[in-house]
Amino acid sequence: MSKNPRTRETQRRTAEKLREAEARIAELTVEVEFLQGSVERYKNRRPQRSRLPETRQAITHKFSISGHEGYITVGLFEDGSPGEVFIRMAKMGSTVRGLVDTIAVLTSLALQYDVPLENLARKFRHTRFEPSGYTTNPDIKRVTSIVDYIFAWLSETFPRCSESDASRTDTTQ
Repeated sequence: MSKNPRTRETQRRTAEKLREAEARIAELTVEVEFLQGSVERYKNRRPQRSRLPETRQAITHKFSISGHEGYITVGLFEDGSPGEVFIRMAKMGSTVRGLVDTIAVLTSLALQYDVPLENLARKFRHTRFEPSGYTTNPDIKRVTSIVDYIFAWLSETFPRCSESDASRTDTTQ
């Protein structure tokens, strides 16, 4: 080491800065490793389906749209949120019945994979096709289709189910 006090002070400060830099590099290395692990976990993540209990509560609702009667039955998870939907239309042809059944199955699967009901309703409300018109429900006076009625009723009946509930997720498929 040099005997010059200025040089010694410069060397001391340089050594101190080097130690600080090495400590910061060590901290950043730990952070990078953590983030790399998070990225790997995220890349390998698969959607998880929540299963309803074998015996479950359900709500059945009768409705009428311009004289066309139907029933919506909603099977509930143990927390009271909707997990499956069945729709039955009286006096409808096989095509409409098949399409309504398809909407019910797709809605059920989406709910079981924790898609928020609010997102489904936002997408399917106000779809237009027959039958449409006035309903017998005083809270839903007029609709543009069966699908519009279904999602209006689900949104009204289950207003607090707009957020997904990850605590329900069951990994057994």
